[in-house]
Amino acid sequence: MTNELRKRVYCYGKEPQVRLMVESALKPEHRVVGYFSKYRDCIEKLSAKPCDVLIVDLEGCEEEGLELLLKARRMAPWISTMAIVERAAVATAVRAVRAGADECLEKPVQSYQLCEAVEGQLARVTSLPLPRRALTQMELQILQLILAGKTSQDMATHLHRSKRTIDVHRKNIMRKLQACSLVDLIKRALGMGLVDESEAEHLPQEDGHEDESTPEGSEE
Repeated sequence: MTNELRKRVYCYGKEPQVRLMVESALKPEHRVVGYFSKYRDCIEKLSAKPCDVLIVDLEGCEEEGLELLLKARRMAPWISTMAIVERAAVATAVRAVRAGADECLEKPVQSYQLCEAVEGQLARVTSLPLPRRALTQMELQILQLILAGKTSQDMATHLHRSKRTIDVHRKNIMRKLQACSLVDLIKRALGMGLVDESEAEHLPQEDGHEDESTPEGSEE
């Protein structure tokens, strides 16, 4: 990641005060590049260009906000997520943590508290091992399809790419996650939080039927 990407912060919430609070709390070098009041807009932006820190204000949109936390963790597991909850909303805070929030802040949030929290989460992101934050969005999408049991030909059809291109991406995923087999890849995905332990028994098993040897070069 470049320095600019390390300072990419998105904020989701229905209350306009949250945007003002975030913009006033963060230091100039923590450039806020996205504020979203609509769930779909935030998801589309995360898909196109993931951030490093996602702040979700759950007031007035608890269910959507919790779903966003879950989705963000699946889309780009290196993202640090913060939930802002109403005062004394313990149950909501617990749900946010279960949905993947790395930190919860209770309203009213002071500017220095928010700034310190974002500083801490940015430090956490930049300290992650490279493989965990090195996958491209396409590679993350292909990894999800691998975990869903799709073959390279299935993925080529679904993503409108050639099988050769898919094979190159698969090779890159294996290299970046330092996996030597499908089972090893599943273990790595579990460790990254891309799949829950409860779902592991439904993941595809290695049977050697599909040749995943990968030619050099890519069409993309």
